[in-house]
Amino acid sequence: MATIKDVAKLAGVSICTVSRALANKENITPKTMEKVLSAVRELDYKPNYSARSLKIGSTDTLGLIVPDITNPYYPKVAKSIEEYAEKKGYMILLCNSNEDLNKEKRLVDTLKKRNVDGVIILPCSRHIEHFRGFDNAGIPYVFLNRSFKGIANCIPSDNFYGAYTVTKYVIGKGHKNICAAYLGFENQIYQRFEGTMEALREHGLEQCAKQFIFDIKDIQDSYMRIRKVLEGRDRPTALIAANDMLCFGAYSAASDCGLSIPGDFSVTGYDDISMASLMMPPLTSFRQPEDVMAKG
Repeated sequence: MATIKDVAKLAGVSICTVSRALANKENITPKTMEKVLSAVRELDYKPNYSARSLKIGSTDTLGLIVPDITNPYYPKVAKSIEEYAEKKGYMILLCNSNEDLNKEKRLVDTLKKRNVDGVIILPCSRHIEHFRGFDNAGIPYVFLNRSFKGIANCIPSDNFYGAYTVTKYVIGKGHKNICAAYLGFENQIYQRFEGTMEALREHGLEQCAKQFIFDIKDIQDSYMRIRKVLEGRDRPTALIAANDMLCFGAYSAASDCGLSIPGDFSVTGYDDISMASLMMPPLTSFRQPEDVMAKG
């Protein structure tokens, strides 16, 4: 089995240069890089990353904790992060907390044992004390698309502005009887609620909040609860959903109530997942800047 010494000898460079080239470090000329890679291919050299990580104290891996991998928004975020991380020479370890705080705590311990170089977190709740375990382990971490009072290591999206903008758009279409739906009510979702309420207050429509739906569990629950509102006496003409997943239930509920979208019932979402444009009719949704947040 070929060793790094063999690669260095064949390429006519030092072992240190081979190591830097394979780590994709700067200050390696294209000519030297090609010599090293050619020698690696010829010798079929396989770097021992475990030994390397012990030597230099780096694993070239980043942990990514997301709340629910079945929600198409999070694979969209993960894709942007993975693409940017790869350019920087890092591999992503994807961890799904499944909206479970206890599992999220276990994932913290797992990533500490893996000795990752850093962690990107989209927490499932406002309870974030357990992430301080990364501080004790000397592992840097950042909260993505979240903001917490007194916490500096956050890369937030302006959820208040997004929801405010969507609500102003809906009001501008002439709607005065507006419903909103929320999957859970944690942190960034609360900010979206506040953005919607601010726009409603500006137009004297704060009474719409009496029809708001909170703590929806899943798409089926979304369908059942939105249908109940649509079958009520004071049927809203528009729905503002806090994420696109809720809109699947809303579309089905409207159809079963004999309502057309957007003719009888307008629906807007949030996140602009890939399937939003494939819905019939295409879903109007607020797009988040995943690429910008991934670069941090």
